[in-house]
Amino acid sequence: MLRKYEAMFILDQDTQDVNALSSRMIEIISKDGKVIEKNDLGLIEFAYKINHKKKGHYFVVIVEATAEAIKEFERIANIEKNVVRTIIINTENEQGYEQSVQLSKTDMTKFEEERKAKRDFKKPFVKKEFNKPTEKRTFEKPAEVTVEAKEVVVEEVKQTVKPAKKVAEAKVEEVSHEEAHDFVSKMEAKYKAHLAETVEEHVEEVEVEEAKTTAKKPAAPKMSAAERAKVDGSHNIDEERYELQKYSNKLRSVAIEKNLPKKLQEVNLRDLTKKELIEYMRKVRAALAK
Repeated sequence: MLRKYEAMFILDQDTQDVNALSSRMIEIISKDGKVIEKNDLGLIEFAYKINHKKKGHYFVVIVEATAEAIKEFERIANIEKNVVRTIIINTENEQGYEQSVQLSKTDMTKFEEERKAKRDFKKPFVKKEFNKPTEKRTFEKPAEVTVEAKEVVVEEVKQTVKPAKKVAEAKVEEVSHEEAHDFVSKMEAKYKAHLAETVEEHVEEVEVEEAKTTAKKPAAPKMSAAERAKVDGSHNIDEERYELQKYSNKLRSVAIEKNLPKKLQEVNLRDLTKKELIEYMRKVRAALAK
């Protein structure tokens, strides 16, 4: 039984022989029927990309066809890779239909948009009250600072900054080799009761430790410098730490120049207590004398 249909199909923009493929599709849908009207709409840009393509060749056909021809048309369209989209409308069931390919209702770019449900994004009405009295804020001006007060503040800042500068200058002060040796002698005489009796034993221990190749036992957890200072009696030493470290740095540079044991060259002076710094300087001097 013949019925009236309006069909649209879109061919890929890269199709090599557009006319041959479109004629074949029209022949399939009009088999055992007839073509009433057809039109080639040309290359039209899509509303959105289809298969990563922006355009396609549009064809609209109005035919009298059988149900078998329609099924065969849809089957071939699904197989043919160059057919991008198809849509078929039974015009006998379509109300207010106008038979014209120029007024086609099968425009694929609009068909998908028309099927989407429309949403109402209207905001709920909220009544605003404009007659509310607004609280007035008062801003107090900051008190003016006099010139005399500014000068007093500057003087106080200068007095607090000066001692810090002196400490920084003392830290970077360089000493000679002889001054370092004299300082060690002074410390030995001053803190004889708090230091080890002999230093030669410590130097020998360093050399023996470097000669050992056997596996060492796992060492106990090492205490921090602050913890060791509470135990070893560093609180009895009056000199500032930066002063002790200044002379220790000089003797460590001498130890590197004279190629003394590595333990004396690679020691971390920042991790030593006051007492350990003095002991280190004694070890370096004993190693140099040896």
